[in-house]
Amino acid sequence: MREALKVSPARISALWFGIQAVWSAILGVFLQSRVAELRPADDVRAYAWIAAGGALVAAGVQVGVGFWSDRHLTRSGHRRAFYTWGIAVAVAALLAFFAAPTFLVLVVAFVGLQIGMNLAGGPYQAAIPDAIGEEAQGNASAWMSAASFAGSVTGLIVAATLHGLAAAFALSAALLGGATAALTHLRTLPAATARTVRLHVSPAMLTILLSRAAINVGFYTLLGFLFFFVRESLHVADARTTTGVLFLAFTVSGVGGAALAGRAADRYDKRVVISVATAAIGVAVGAFAFAPNVPVALAAAIASGCAWGALFTADWAIAYAILPRGAMAAAMGIWNLAAAVPQIVAPAITAPLVTTFDARSPGLGPRSALILVVIEFALGTLLLWRLPKSALLPAQRRLES
Repeated sequence: MREALKVSPARISALWFGIQAVWSAILGVFLQSRVAELRPADDVRAYAWIAAGGALVAAGVQVGVGFWSDRHLTRSGHRRAFYTWGIAVAVAALLAFFAAPTFLVLVVAFVGLQIGMNLAGGPYQAAIPDAIGEEAQGNASAWMSAASFAGSVTGLIVAATLHGLAAAFALSAALLGGATAALTHLRTLPAATARTVRLHVSPAMLTILLSRAAINVGFYTLLGFLFFFVRESLHVADARTTTGVLFLAFTVSGVGGAALAGRAADRYDKRVVISVATAAIGVAVGAFAFAPNVPVALAAAIASGCAWGALFTADWAIAYAILPRGAMAAAMGIWNLAAAVPQIVAPAITAPLVTTFDARSPGLGPRSALILVVIEFALGTLLLWRLPKSALLPAQRRLES
């Protein structure tokens, strides 16, 4: 057995800092701005295609690597090789992404980034359940959320202040720093005594897949189209910097929501935690959609970020409660399809909506995208109420009931 006193969820979660620094900067700002630089005549449509294609690559890598890393864990007791090689590929791709002189080179670099990040990130999703018992996984999820949001803050600061190779070096440093901190601690832990089991997609697992997919369609709609909202609906000249500031406010406030939800997810029905968070997101993003200026949008970003932090933590705690421990990385790879596929679906369904409403009134399209976000979050939350209550109660209360 692992010795609980030696396990630090804060240090295990450190790699999420680097992963989220990269994705927040790239998916939140730099992918859109680089596409706009290299394909200015058709930037919304070009962005939709490159984002969807990258997500397809991410989905395939995550599922395949998940099964591979579960087998590797059974033989070796760890998954560290996947983290090391994945980060190496990702750093090389980051440099190519920012140096790309043409749209085609940008596409190739973005595909390489998806491969490297998911080669590391797919198996890494199982790091918490590999090391930490069920009774503390809500708290561990909160640490993971805190690291993720701190990384997102870093990524968005980079997006708001740097560009070109300076941004590439800053993001690479965040990724390498997080990986070093996590790997240094993981090497001190005893080997995991995992036994691989055949993965079976149960009705409960299917429910959380569909729920997470709907919620993430909403998140990636917000993430992908906020740049265009700022530029076209708020009429901000420096849309890249303002978008970075709004996402920064969203992310910083998410840390508080994550901290509150971690303890609540260990004590109460996790569906209630998510439902309260979703209601708050609905109000905040609705206000966002009708914001007349940047200060109102900033207030809405802070409120919705706090609610998203709570939802994000409880969502992971639900996954740890439902997914099979003997096939955790494979299950997490499939579960993460509910994050990868929405990166395809969100731009595919939202880009036509944005262009249609913009044709009627300039700036109306991005506002309609934010209304769609509220609907998608609500749908994902409602699906969770199909889960059996007993599966989502804290471990001690399940034993008592």
